[in-house]
Amino acid sequence: MSYLVIARKWRPQNFTDIAGQEHITRTLQNAIRSDRIAHAYLFTGVRGVGKTTAARILAKALNCERGPTPDPCNECTLCQEISQGSSIDVLEIDGASNRGIDEIRQIIENVRYQPAHGRFKIYIIDEVHQVTKDAFNALLKTLEEPPPSVKFILATTEPHRLPATILSRCQRYDFRRINLREIVQRLAAIAKSEELDITDEALLLLAREADGSMRDAQSLLEQVLAMAEPAERKDKKAQVNEALLQDVLGLAERRTLYEISAAVIGGDARRCVELVAQAVAQGRDVNRLSRDLVEHFRNLLVARLAGNDARRANESSAGFYTQLLDLPDQEIADLAAQSRPVSIETLLDYFDFMAAGDEAVTRASTPRFALESVLIHLAGLPQTLPVAALIERLERLEGKFSSGAEKESAIGSVKEKAAPWLEPQPQVISAEKAMAAGPSDSWREFVAVIGREQKFLASHLNTAKALEMPPGRLKIGVSERHHLAFLLDGDNLATLKEQAKKFFNQDVNVQIVGLPPDGLPEGREASASPGAERSPMVTEALRIFGGSVRNVRRDNG
Repeated sequence: MSYLVIARKWRPQNFTDIAGQEHITRTLQNAIRSDRIAHAYLFTGVRGVGKTTAARILAKALNCERGPTPDPCNECTLCQEISQGSSIDVLEIDGASNRGIDEIRQIIENVRYQPAHGRFKIYIIDEVHQVTKDAFNALLKTLEEPPPSVKFILATTEPHRLPATILSRCQRYDFRRINLREIVQRLAAIAKSEELDITDEALLLLAREADGSMRDAQSLLEQVLAMAEPAERKDKKAQVNEALLQDVLGLAERRTLYEISAAVIGGDARRCVELVAQAVAQGRDVNRLSRDLVEHFRNLLVARLAGNDARRANESSAGFYTQLLDLPDQEIADLAAQSRPVSIETLLDYFDFMAAGDEAVTRASTPRFALESVLIHLAGLPQTLPVAALIERLERLEGKFSSGAEKESAIGSVKEKAAPWLEPQPQVISAEKAMAAGPSDSWREFVAVIGREQKFLASHLNTAKALEMPPGRLKIGVSERHHLAFLLDGDNLATLKEQAKKFFNQDVNVQIVGLPPDGLPEGREASASPGAERSPMVTEALRIFGGSVRNVRRDNG
């Protein structure tokens, strides 16, 4: 007998053998028991989750000599013929190669004939979304009212491509991705039967790579079984560990992910670059490493959230973790330990930046450099504090100082840093009072008045400086190039002159000049002493919110 690959050799033969689809197998078995068998079924789901296998088992259950039965015997002639694919009453059709209207017409012609041996004639059409629109239209009447002895089972990975008229004529069953634990258990049973000594870490790596597909996992196990070194003695099993799998499949070692995340959390950018270099030297796929890091930071975030929920409920955290993380207990414990000292806000920042960086790595012509850049950026992110902690610090900060004026000044600085959109609108006073108050105040009031009518124009003036003020000419210095170009535009300059005439109640000669980016213009208001920057209140605000002091001015009155 020719060699059968593992995916075919270990194909389930009963509903109870199908992993991860209990919601479907139980429904089909109950339908058979109660004699509520539909004439058309639609099985949907990703590749390798049991759609075609379930269709074959359903065909055996309907045609078994002891049936219809929810548990086919797999011993009678009809069951064995269906399992071997040689039954003339169960026809498996590939929708990709039989997609035209002529092939569908042939099916319509054949449904008139009674089954040769079995109780039903069953058509299993795989990848049915490949069938053309005209062929679907030709099949509609037959699919809606087939002869009593005919059943249709359609299978597809893309149900959204099927016409609504086909969907409405079928009972639809959505197959789920198989969770990692069930894949590991099935692979362990197969490996034991095949006399393969494989570690739990290696099985976990295979199951993770399969991404919810049992067939993919079994195909990878087949590859591992072929490359495993034969045992020296016949009574000794071939051995496979995680390191061997990483060399053969080019997968990132889980330990590398933990080391990179530890370097990011510790702010060690150099260590991040070294770990990427080690992975590249070992032949790892950089794009896959980037995707694994996205998943790893997501798992850290979920583990941190699950830990909070468990403590809040005053229960064991194991149940919370297993509901949210499809991982073995040991890895869940490792994730929880690494995420515990880090705030949820910081982990969310890591995940967001890593997910965005993964897209850049995918598009980059040199993925390694892009990944290194992303990790350096992550390592340089500041640790984010929860909002509650910030409020608590602010309350303690307010309590340290008793001076009302000093307190109001510090709170104003904090508000300006934390929420600039909450800045109150300045009061507008008359031009005479503003000019009497001084050139700097006059300029601020002038910009504020313009902001009431010409907000866009005022936004360009906010960064400018008044070098000379009326009486006389209004000389404005601008250091940024795009603001300078806007203000020198003829229409904008004319609008500015009109606003100046209205504000100063006289004709004003407006002159716009460019300034060096870092130069201090002549006539600029002298700043306060730098010692103000070292005020305890300012120092504490900078420590909480970060940033730096850009300028200091004294408030008159």
